[in-house]
Amino acid sequence: MATQKQLSPQVRAANFATMTRQTLQMLPSKAVQAELSTVQFDLPKARLLSRLVIEVEAVATLKSANATVPLSTYSPYAILRRISLDLNNGFSPYVVSGRDAYMYNINRLNPDALFPSQTNSRSMAYVENAATAGGKDAKIKFRLELPLTLNDRDPVGLILLQNQETNVQLTIDVDTLTKAFAPASGDTVTFKSMLITPLVETFSIPAVPDAVPDISVLKLVSSKSDTFAGNGQNILTLQTGTVYRKLALYFEDLDGNPLADEDFQGNIELVFNQADIPYSIKPSLLAARNHSQLGYPLPKGLYVFDFSNQGLPNFGGSRDYIDTERLTMFQVRFSTTKNGKMTSISETLSRLQ
Repeated sequence: MATQKQLSPQVRAANFATMTRQTLQMLPSKAVQAELSTVQFDLPKARLLSRLVIEVEAVATLKSANATVPLSTYSPYAILRRISLDLNNGFSPYVVSGRDAYMYNINRLNPDALFPSQTNSRSMAYVENAATAGGKDAKIKFRLELPLTLNDRDPVGLILLQNQETNVQLTIDVDTLTKAFAPASGDTVTFKSMLITPLVETFSIPAVPDAVPDISVLKLVSSKSDTFAGNGQNILTLQTGTVYRKLALYFEDLDGNPLADEDFQGNIELVFNQADIPYSIKPSLLAARNHSQLGYPLPKGLYVFDFSNQGLPNFGGSRDYIDTERLTMFQVRFSTTKNGKMTSISETLSRLQ
């Protein structure tokens, strides 16, 4: 009989799918007492963790003489300043802002589910923007997914919670509710209440060793920002040492306005070791490629290199993954007409030592 070491990841994944069971459980809600505060959740020591869903319910008092306060570009996700999922072994599978998590998540099937609705309160994201001159309470309710595995088919990235030596903590830093809106002069947005409730998706540990998936690989999602100068070539360095599955790049000027395709001079390039350039593509064509792959146009200023897409987002093979463990330098090269800031949102794979 074959041992677990002799089984391929595909066979172990198939065995896992038939010999385990999904569990969905809510963690106790925590109230946010004030803006610019932090809440933390300790995950229970049971089963294999595959996904977290953060539900945020808030109420803001809106005052405006125009009856409405317009929504901001990344409403309502921008009200979460920082989200981190931390393991006590030094790894952090997620370190992103709410805005960056939204940009990462729309690279998926059915992305329109993430777009905020102002009419249907049962939508995945719902924001009221009705206001009065004297003030009116408006509800904000949205859910933000943090998937730990590659996709619903491949159980790579599962975290073993059922281990006394492993502690996993979810930390959420809250910004102001004003971030969900774009108030005009004279408009006010006042915090009234906020409640955060995580949903934990786990799978039972199979009793058969041949059905236990490889849990030595972690999926890491993180973002970082770098400023750049206009009217010339810019070279920004990305982190090495992991395997890149996706890379989203968001460009904005120093006032926070997203750059247009026309603000670039030449191509956006990914450069290995300062010499090898496997990706060199015009921004407008990269935006069109993203539209073709996903079925919808990305927000202005956002471009995605999805090395896992082979016809379906998230469900491709590893053919085009970028292994930066073998690189001394990994860079993004581009030229723009404006000064600005680039936020890189990466999904990488790292093997536990």
